[in-house]
Parts: sequence; structure tokens; C-alpha cells
Amino acid sequence: MSINLVTEIVANRLLNSDTFLMEVKFADEPVPGQFVMLSMVDGRTDPYLPRPISVFDWNDGVLSLLIKVVGRGTELLSKMKAGEKIRVVGHLGNSFPDTEGTVFYVGGGIGVAPLLYTAKRSKAGKKVFFLGFKNDEAVIAQEFFEKYGKVVLCTDDGSCGMKGYPHNALEKMLEKGEIPGLICTCGPEIMMESVHKVASKHSNIQIYHSLEARMGCGIGACLGCRVETKGGIYLVCKDGPVFNGKDIF
Repeated sequence: MSINLVTEIVANRLLNSDTFLMEVKFADEPVPGQFVMLSMVDGRTDPYLPRPISVFDWNDGVLSLLIKVVGRGTELLSKMKAGEKIRVVGHLGNSFPDTEGTVFYVGGGIGVAPLLYTAKRSKAGKKVFFLGFKNDEAVIAQEFFEKYGKVVLCTDDGSCGMKGYPHNALEKMLEKGEIPGLICTCGPEIMMESVHKVASKHSNIQIYHSLEARMGCGIGACLGCRVETKGGIYLVCKDGPVFNGKDIF
């Protein structure tokens, strides 16, 4: 059952020019892959709808949210200060599976957000992150991921880490014979589809994707996050956001 809570911002800081890390008081512990809906409580009607934000981390009653400024709503959230009040509805959605073996986590841009807490809570013996960004200025949260496993950094222009995309780095590692039992991925759809094509060549790998979509309610009532996939029509908030790759690609 989700919680509808007006709570306090603990901290809010920019990580680069358009991405910020917000921490809020939230006692209820989420599970990996879930999200919350954020909205302001000052009576404004613009923007009207709350914003869906992936759980980046949770620790001792503090929920961490990695947020990219993409419009008016997230811009307003980025300017909020510690001590201000905010409404959090959540945690919502399903979760990533887990394994005790090896897990690869593949993220692109702000899609890296749900992978940190997923890895933190995982019982996997080996964890490797493939993180892709446009360039060195767009790289975010690398130091957080390095606490939990090896980080393979990729940039489109080669200005930081490997030149190329996360699925390119993933393919190279698979070709070396390093085969995980599970891949968890989130990011642009084209990236996740590429990851699926590369990984599905190995039948023993489970592949799970966290989809991103515009949402109005977060509980399946408004139908705003309806997506058409190979496996049928889904509501990202109600049926996901985490899906088995074979059901969508």
C-alpha cells in the first residue's frame, strides 16, 4: 500500500548543470526498482501533475532521488531548499529480481537512477555497472556506484571513459566470456533495446528493463503511461516499471 505524505526536504544539491540530488524524510523502506510521485504543497496549479521519480537510494528513513531538469516541474523541484515541505506518494511499482551470482547493471543518462539502490540491496557476488552519458560534463553519480562494484563508464564522444554506448561495452565483456545471470537496465528505449539484442544471444541471461513514461497518477487510473510493446499494451506504473525483456522487445 502506497503512502501519501507531506514531508521535509533534508538536502537538495546540484550534481551538474541539469541534474540534482534531493533527499527527503521517508520512513517506509522501498524495494529496488520502485518510484515515487513528487509534488509541491504550496497550492500552485502550475504545474498541475506530480512527477514520477525513481528511487535512487534509501537509508535510515531518508529517501534519495536523482532528478534531471527536463521541464517546468523538475526545474521548480531543483530550486527547493532543505527544510521546505514536499508531497511524496509511494513507493510505487514492482521491483527488479535478484540473484546470488553475477549481475550487470546497464544505465543511460538519468536512467542510471534506479540501478544504485537495486545494486545496494542485491545479494549478488559480483556487480558490474555500464553507465553511459553524452560527454564528460553529463557524467553523474559515478562515485556512488563505485561503492558497490566495478564501473565501466561510456561517453558518446569519448571525453570520459570508453567511447561508445553501454551496449558496446557490454558486448565486449560478454565476448570475453564474462556472462552474468541477470542484467538490469534503465535508460533511453533505443539503448535498452540494444542491450536486449546483445544479451539475448546468451540464453541463460535474464534481462529486465525499467521503462520510463509520463505519468499523471502513478496507480493506473489515468492511463497516461500506456505503452505498446511486443507483448501487448501495458501501464508502466501499474504493470511495471520493471518488465522482463522477453515481454517487451
